[in-house]
Amino acid sequence: MKQGIKFLHSLFEVAHVEFQTYDLDNRQLVFSSGLVHKLLGYSEEDFFKLSNDFSKGIVHPDDFQKVLTTIEKIIQSKEGEVIEMTVRLRRSDGIYIWVNSRQMILEKNLNNHVSTIVREVEDITRLIEIKNDLEQKVNQLKIVSFKNAHLLRSPVASIIGLIDLIDEQEITSEHNKQIFSFLKEAITKLDDIIREINDAARVE
Repeated sequence: MKQGIKFLHSLFEVAHVEFQTYDLDNRQLVFSSGLVHKLLGYSEEDFFKLSNDFSKGIVHPDDFQKVLTTIEKIIQSKEGEVIEMTVRLRRSDGIYIWVNSRQMILEKNLNNHVSTIVREVEDITRLIEIKNDLEQKVNQLKIVSFKNAHLLRSPVASIIGLIDLIDEQEITSEHNKQIFSFLKEAITKLDDIIREINDAARVE
């Protein structure tokens, strides 16, 4: 097993994402390929210290329960099953970044308890920022759609109703007929534009 772990460590060192092995019994990081501690701005020694107790020292407080839940899922997982987790980690400058990790059991102890897991870690901060930006824009479209459908179309519909009533009456003056024709054409175009905006902005 030790020879196999050594081979894995050698393999991890040439990868483009962070790989780790973690001792669950002692709650200690055993191996890190080095990318995460560089990304977070810590020395290797400080990173290993902060990684004790399931990285409680650098995991966002609101995300630590997710870490504990994930560890429990790993312990209960089947051989070869991959468990994913997304949490925030604190950089040395105090700013949190988002990372996604995929972990699975590497070895068990003599009592058949999970003792070591292997974990792949990747920075997904930019992806989260894009996702949040898209969600914000979708919410803005929902507001536009609501205002267009309820606050703008309603008075326009009322005006169209009034025009229809007027149209039922006889307008004798040629001048008034011309003004009424222009008004009817303008409000019809406005209603069509509002419908187009509403269709374009509608978010299910």
